[in-house]
Amino acid sequence: MAGCDFGFVRDVPLDGPYRLVAVDVPEDMLLCRSVGTKGDCLGDGLPGATVFQAGWNTEYVVVARHPRRWPEAPNRSISEFYYIVRQANEWDAVSPVSVNGPFNELEYQQEKRRLQLPEFSKVFGDFK
Repeated sequence: MAGCDFGFVRDVPLDGPYRLVAVDVPEDMLLCRSVGTKGDCLGDGLPGATVFQAGWNTEYVVVARHPRRWPEAPNRSISEFYYIVRQANEWDAVSPVSVNGPFNELEYQQEKRRLQLPEFSKVFGDFK
């Protein structure tokens, strides 16, 4: 569980149940899925902190992150890329999520061309 209805320091809706949230500090930004009506958000194997770019279309959700191991700052010298294959039952909290990655930038660009992955439409410059 990434958090509950008590609020987040950042909460950015993407599409469908997918959101970017930061629980305590902005560097905690991670991808999660909304579940229930209380504002709960499940990380369930989705890319964790620190997400600095995200995008989506009807088939995929894409994110880029700098790995962060708490309490250290994000390692901005490393960028990891992921894509999530969207499913019809993505609002169902018990449905598994298909996460692909981490990819380095070259590998991700190859996957992007092969699958026609979406562009990053949400960019957080303060983390990039």
